Amino acid sequence: MNEKCSRFRFFLDYEKEEKWVNEMAKEGWHLTDFNIGYYKFEKGAPGQYIYRNEMVSSLGAKGQVKDYLEFLQQSGVELVKTRGMWAYFRKATEDGPFELYSDTSSKLAYMKRIFLWFFFFFLLNFYFTISNIGEESVFQVILGSLNLLAAILLFIPLVKVGKKIGQLKKNLDLFND
Repeated sequence: MNEKCSRFRFFLDYEKEEKWVNEMAKEGWHLTDFNIGYYKFEKGAPGQYIYRNEMVSSLGAKGQVKDYLEFLQQSGVELVKTRGMWAYFRKATEDGPFELYSDTSSKLAYMKRIFLWFFFFFLLNFYFTISNIGEESVFQVILGSLNLLAAILLFIPLVKVGKKIGQLKKNLDLFND
């Protein structure tokens, strides 16, 4: 029977999360399942896979997502699991480098999609903060406070992704001139 383990970790930065999962893979722990803050691993050969996470819900309609997943599978990429709007993929290390977005324009478009999702949820939580904080009901004040906390937590990755977009735009302008 294969050795298994579970880990609890919460990340606000999806790139740090991906880096951690790849560090686990280098130690021989291969991701089999994940949820917000919860990861399941199975023991295997150290460094056998390279992992990438991606926000797949931003790809559009279900048909587009299905076509994209089929394309990745044909290129030797295995879908580990999807949860909500995020998915984890892996590819054998022996197959060489593994990047989902190799050129600056496609990475920029992807980062803009991530930014829009974070911005939408930030605004939604901020709206509910404003609409609930001034109420007399204790429940609504608590709910508004939780929305404020969520908005603050969403603001952090929003700023990080915004900075990455700015850097990618600079690189695009630099190499397109």
